Amino acid sequence: MSSSEERAYEKVKRAIMLKRLVPGQRITEDWVSKELNMSRTPIRAAFKRLESEKLIELVPNKGAIVYKPSNKELRDVFELRIVLETYAARLAVPKLDDAHLEQLEILLSDELETYKSKNFEEFLRVNGLIHTFLSEVSGNEFLLQEVDKLNQWSDCYLILRDEFYSTPMNEVKSIPEHRVIFEHLQERDSEAAEAAIRNHLLSTLSDLSERTSVFY
Repeated sequence: MSSSEERAYEKVKRAIMLKRLVPGQRITEDWVSKELNMSRTPIRAAFKRLESEKLIELVPNKGAIVYKPSNKELRDVFELRIVLETYAARLAVPKLDDAHLEQLEILLSDELETYKSKNFEEFLRVNGLIHTFLSEVSGNEFLLQEVDKLNQWSDCYLILRDEFYSTPMNEVKSIPEHRVIFEHLQERDSEAAEAAIRNHLLSTLSDLSERTSVFY
């Protein structure tokens, strides 16, 4: 990948993450070209990459448009995540040791810091590690691959719909919800952990679905 392509990719992605570009909004090659003072060739390559990540959609005769995921699409992804992540908990709980729990507690602490510093990119990284944690502990590599893939799709929906920057700390749901999951894992209570994972993912899905009206 050329440095110009990387710059164009980062420029557009950051504008979407910061809500300067919102779902349904058109992005022109001309705008990016003028902003970065570069030719359109690397911009087209950057657009292709952003399309593969479901952040934009390339529409014939219209150009690039910030992607608008449907509620059905979100629901399909999150329902599958519930199935796989609760299954991961069932496999992982018998294998959990104190070192695993210490590792997870560090991740929860890191997550809190991302909210305090309003670092969305770091939040996405840490959140992904939290949600793939049990799949890693389970030792099932195929399960880990699928959970990781679904988390990457979910990152796109968080970028497009989540109100990370404007949500006050006392209204952030993921921090206490992740803490409940952690407490059940400490108790080695698989059923309670599975229920907490299900409730957390349904809570996130509900929030992302309700926020459609913010953009449309």
